[in-house]
Amino acid sequence: MKRLHKTRLIGKDSNILAITLFGHVFTRYPERINKYVMNHELIHCRQQRELLYLPFFIIYGVEWLIKRFKYGNWQLAYRNISFEKEAYANDRDLHYLNSRHLFGQWRRSNPLRYGGHRQPFR
Repeated sequence: MKRLHKTRLIGKDSNILAITLFGHVFTRYPERINKYVMNHELIHCRQQRELLYLPFFIIYGVEWLIKRFKYGNWQLAYRNISFEKEAYANDRDLHYLNSRHLFGQWRRSNPLRYGGHRQPFR
C-alpha cells in the first residue's frame, strides 16, 4: 500500500513537513521525507490504528489544548503531547515498530520516552 502522498494542502510556508491521517502520510515535499521522518510518521500510523483513528484525534486535540494552557506556547504544547514524545524519542530507531508495545505512548516502560537520545522540547 502506498502510504506517502503529495498534497498542496500543506502550505509552502508551513512548519509542517508531513502529517499522518488514517494511515497515510501527506507532504508537500516528498523529496524531504527521509527514513527517520517516515519512521516518525509510521509511529503515528500505529498509534492511530491502535486507538481506532477517531479517538486518537480527539485525545491528541484535548492533550494539545491542555498543554497549550500549561506551557503558554503552541510549539511546547506540540512537542510535549504523549504521541509526539513517543514518535520523536523513537524515530531514529528504525526497528522500533517491531518491538513497540501496545499503547506505547503511555507506557513508562518506554525507555526513550523518559530520557532517551531525543528529549522533549523545552
